[in-house]
Amino acid sequence: MLAFITTNVTLWCTHHNYDDEVIAMNPYEYALPVPELIERYRRTYSGAVYDILDEMGYPHQALATELKPVKDHWVIAGPAFTLKGIPDPTGDPSLRERRIHMFEAMKAAGVPIVDVRDTSFDNQAAHYGEMNATVGAANGVVGAVVDGGSRDTRFLVDRDFPVFCRYLTPVEAVKRWSYYDWQITVGLRGALTSVVPVSPGDFILGDLDGVVVIPKDLTVEVLERTEELVQREDEVRAEFLASPDPVAVYRKHGRL
Repeated sequence: MLAFITTNVTLWCTHHNYDDEVIAMNPYEYALPVPELIERYRRTYSGAVYDILDEMGYPHQALATELKPVKDHWVIAGPAFTLKGIPDPTGDPSLRERRIHMFEAMKAAGVPIVDVRDTSFDNQAAHYGEMNATVGAANGVVGAVVDGGSRDTRFLVDRDFPVFCRYLTPVEAVKRWSYYDWQITVGLRGALTSVVPVSPGDFILGDLDGVVVIPKDLTVEVLERTEELVQREDEVRAEFLASPDPVAVYRKHGRL
């Protein structure tokens, strides 16, 4: 199993020109401060970001359609802190005990981050919960994207901590699934492809429509182009509302 996982991660890295040297660099350095990026991305929406990525030749950046916010109004934005988990039917104590070091690494990032979890396609257990959110929030985590399950939902809702996942379940992960490694390139199931690679520092935006992954090096450019698109859409929307001739407005702008 581990050989299979390692091989696939290597293939994802090779295909997308990721290598150990790139990942080893500080993944959280951008041309703009991370809090500003988060605030500005939150004022956009996933559909507009996806349209820009599609125009730029990156059509495969949307995660699987089943991956949704637990609460409809939740929006998540921030750079990815990645986690790879694996099936663990034995409850290997060495895997579980090293988890605390992951939270140390989260704090060391020094910026607000999104906990992004590759579960190795497990569909049985809860891979996230209230204790993860509590410890994570104390170490810079502003939300989670989990390609699997979550639980303790009432507590997450009460603290308004955004979690995007595939399903909810009370099933505990112990002796079913465990942490394997973090801050590596991982793969989450995609909307148009079987897997969307996510590396530390790739930017995440999620809302009710779903989650998109913006490659780190494109984070600022995609934001600026998305903001321009949203502004144009606002202007077109206002013209449609004010004009008695929607056909003329459409011909003028060519966009609905």
